[in-house]
Amino acid sequence: MKRFSSIRRRTNTSSASTNNLDESGCSLDLLVNKTIDFAYRGVRLKFDLSHALFSSFGIDTGTRLLMKEIAHEPGIVGARRLLDAGCGTGVIGISLAASCPVMDVVMRDRDFRAVAFAAQNAARNGLAVELYGYDGTQRVLCRKRHFSKVKVGERLAAPLRAEAGLLCEPDARGPYDAVVSNLPAKAGSSVLAQYFEAVRTRLVRPGGTFAFVVVEPLAEQARAWCTEAGLRLKRTVATKNHMVAIAEVPEEPLMAELETEAGRWFVPYLRARSQKRIAGADLAWDGIQGLPEFDEPSYATSCALALARRAFSGLLVRRALVIEPGVGIAPLWMRAVVGPQEIVLKSHDLLALVASLHNLESTGFLGVTLVPEPDFPVEAQSQEGATNGIEERLDRLSPSSESASVQPSTPLPRPLEAASIDAVILFLEDVPTFDSASYYWPLISRVLKRGGVALIVGESTKTERAVRQKPPSFSKFPSAERKKGWEAVAFRYD
Repeated sequence: MKRFSSIRRRTNTSSASTNNLDESGCSLDLLVNKTIDFAYRGVRLKFDLSHALFSSFGIDTGTRLLMKEIAHEPGIVGARRLLDAGCGTGVIGISLAASCPVMDVVMRDRDFRAVAFAAQNAARNGLAVELYGYDGTQRVLCRKRHFSKVKVGERLAAPLRAEAGLLCEPDARGPYDAVVSNLPAKAGSSVLAQYFEAVRTRLVRPGGTFAFVVVEPLAEQARAWCTEAGLRLKRTVATKNHMVAIAEVPEEPLMAELETEAGRWFVPYLRARSQKRIAGADLAWDGIQGLPEFDEPSYATSCALALARRAFSGLLVRRALVIEPGVGIAPLWMRAVVGPQEIVLKSHDLLALVASLHNLESTGFLGVTLVPEPDFPVEAQSQEGATNGIEERLDRLSPSSESASVQPSTPLPRPLEAASIDAVILFLEDVPTFDSASYYWPLISRVLKRGGVALIVGESTKTERAVRQKPPSFSKFPSAERKKGWEAVAFRYD
């Protein structure tokens, strides 16, 4: 696959010291719910938890059960290279790294916020850690004080690596000695079955260990997935709500051809294809396992596009920004009706970005730029040598293998440089105590051109707050769109 001007190379020329957020200005602080203490294998640690992430009040019972069962498992604690897949805030990976000083640990999650929390939790516990964006560039973490009353012994391994990634995505750093996963039921059976196959064939070396926990309704399926993938179940521990399993990859190597072609790894994520006429446009999209709107647009999307049809009418849009695009219905509508040359997609959810990219590329549209949330600045030293690695990883991320485009010969501007966007659609998130409208207004004010239009959609109480918080330089359109408790409002940057 030879494309990807669509995820643009970053050319952040500012130094890390000037971009790095200080103690009082870290975007993650707005999402911290509480800080908890946790002791594991003789090491005392602390973790920031978030309302925006799984298990925001404490370490969930499934993770606790898994960690208890692997605490003395030789294949886990004796591993030199370990992957924590679906790391969340990093409890498993950080605890193992802190208590196993020679273990190299990679923490991966589809949610870049989770990855950022995991990296920051590692750093605040005194562990060396590197954070990587979707494009493979190393990112600058916020400067934060170490947690108090935490002391981790000297480590002899490489810094922990925290990065966004999907369960079935090919992993250039595999195979590992061990993989540990708290498997999310919402990922979908087809994705989880393929993940077990990937563990057997690519992620874990022959003789290595796979330890996982699933909710009880998936226990029998998980046993079957182990059998079908050729994994040897060493033992299981079941409670009323969860099952932990320790499996071993057979010593006999298995060369798999399945899902090795560029883009084929994404096949298990695909659901049925839908076709609908929405706000004057005939749209078609593939539903995606683990994402809503697999066959119908949500009320939020319906409101947003009904208003966008009026608010964007007559507006010359070369560059559009969609924040939290979901499966990609709103970007598809923008492409069909507004006709921008480029669509920038920004989200904390890598699956949503890849899904939107997949659905846009299925129409032949290649002008896509993906931006993580939060978008930490790039480490200066990583920019020069990262290009080949970036393009290699982006090729793996692309669900489409047939598209081709010419890579630019000169560096491209930052995707969200000042006054670079003509139209914005922002889908407000439902995160307790997090005021997403207030969070995004400064970004919209910075990137939107004069005369540009920003459309904000969410639950009515949230959009009303967005109206109250609008900067003085924005004027609200007189009309709004409402449906079943959802509301879309639009603003022009005067």
